[in-house]
Amino acid sequence: MDIKEILNRIGFVRNTKNLSAREVSLRIGMSPQYVAQIESGRIVLTVEKLLQILEVCDFPIERFFSANIVDYNVDKELKGLIESLPENKKKNIIEFLKK
Repeated sequence: MDIKEILNRIGFVRNTKNLSAREVSLRIGMSPQYVAQIESGRIVLTVEKLLQILEVCDFPIERFFSANIVDYNVDKELKGLIESLPENKKKNIIEFLKK
């Protein structure tokens, strides 16, 4: 994942919670333009500010850095279901998916 993808994901996080860049900026105690400037790449994002943005948006860090941010909840549920299966059923699923 590169910096451009991280900046795009910040916009995704905000939009998921229907928050404007201005609103998120103010909630983390920064100037109204702060998050918009981060998303456009005009200022450098720190880890501390990223964590604050995720907290304000009530967005799990695991989901933010997951391979598929959009389908994260479905993937997580599917993974949990598969992990709870006995080994023989897991093997059946693998064979089915290979066909």
